[in-house]
Amino acid sequence: MVLRLVPLTPALPVLFVLLAVFVLAACGSKSQLTVPNPGPDDSSVMPRIVDSGVDAPVDPPPPPPPPFDICVELPPDEPPSDLTVAFESRILAADVLFLVDTTGSMLDEIDQIRAALRDRIVPALISTIGDVHLSVASLADFPVDMYGASGDLPFVLLSESSGDISAIEGALDRLPVSSGADVPESQTEALYLAATGEGFGRTVRPSNCAPGTVGYPCFRAEGSRIILLFTDAPFHNGPGNTNPYGRAVVPRPHTYDQTVAALRGIGAKVLGLFSGGTDTDALRDLDAIARDTGAVTPDGVPIVVDIGADGSLLDEGVAESVRTLVEEVPIDIDILAEDVEGDAIDALEFVRGLETVSAIPRDGALDRGDRFDEVRPGTRVTFRVLLQNDRFPRGPEPVEYFLRIVLRGDGVTRLQTTEVKVVIPSISGGGC
Repeated sequence: MVLRLVPLTPALPVLFVLLAVFVLAACGSKSQLTVPNPGPDDSSVMPRIVDSGVDAPVDPPPPPPPPFDICVELPPDEPPSDLTVAFESRILAADVLFLVDTTGSMLDEIDQIRAALRDRIVPALISTIGDVHLSVASLADFPVDMYGASGDLPFVLLSESSGDISAIEGALDRLPVSSGADVPESQTEALYLAATGEGFGRTVRPSNCAPGTVGYPCFRAEGSRIILLFTDAPFHNGPGNTNPYGRAVVPRPHTYDQTVAALRGIGAKVLGLFSGGTDTDALRDLDAIARDTGAVTPDGVPIVVDIGADGSLLDEGVAESVRTLVEEVPIDIDILAEDVEGDAIDALEFVRGLETVSAIPRDGALDRGDRFDEVRPGTRVTFRVLLQNDRFPRGPEPVEYFLRIVLRGDGVTRLQTTEVKVVIPSISGGGC
């Protein structure tokens, strides 16, 4: 080590001594390290390099593989393998929308509806179904002369579908009081918007739901969807184009047939809660929408509940009607294969066919070859999935892909899933 000597001034002796001691101590006298004393041409000592730049980002570790229920090996160029999957055809979850007509003729009922839903119906639904999410919306009419007053709206969502009971109770307390100039109301348009999540011109904004949810209330992807429609009035644009809107409403409201198609498209069933007394037109429309969306008893009778002209008959029987729909009404059952994202291969390439095997107890279920019709809830249904690998060779290590088998009700309602790991075995035979 070389120390450069500098002349001392009277003010520096103590400071110099301290610095010298520090430098000597840092030279490794107690570090047990050999510090070379390089000559001018000693290339063994590298200069210290200080990196002041920004490091390149480090790639995150790959995500863990998805969980799976079944593992199946698919060696290349072999006959199709049979994968048997069985489900109990039961609706395990339900999303229920309370859609309430809040026009002037419903003033007597609204307070009763608020109290009954909050104090009796909501607890009964939770007790009856278990895994239930609830949402609240109101309907009145378009704020156009002869149809509705300023401030009226054809559809307002007050609470998204959730299991937060306090949010539902708060939404029920916020049910508005609207006008509605003529007798028919916007039930048809409200049901269409609820099913699709679309908006309506400048009157109703589109929904803002998270990906993977369904409809304006943000229904969950899996489970039954049920709409309890409270009204005492017939529908504008009703069945058979009864009470059609005129040209004053722009853009043109949706037709009854469009609404039924949208509801069927998400598997939503509409139960009628009728408080119209002697208004047979309103009862006719509620019967039609219940029948056309499959909200019927096992005997095929539309589920429409008379809650009294003032709503005083609204009680736990509504929850029983929902239970009947969920647990007793036969449904059509099939399965759907889906690729699980996360790799470069679409696992549907392995699927060669989906076939029915059995329904136990049979009890009226009709075997159509690729689906069962009229299956009573609780029936155990079994399907065969044909899988084949005619593309991917064996490699030094097994290769995994993932497939999902979905049990569906009525072609749209996701009831249950089975996760399948598909493995291409290695050259040495390693697989599942």
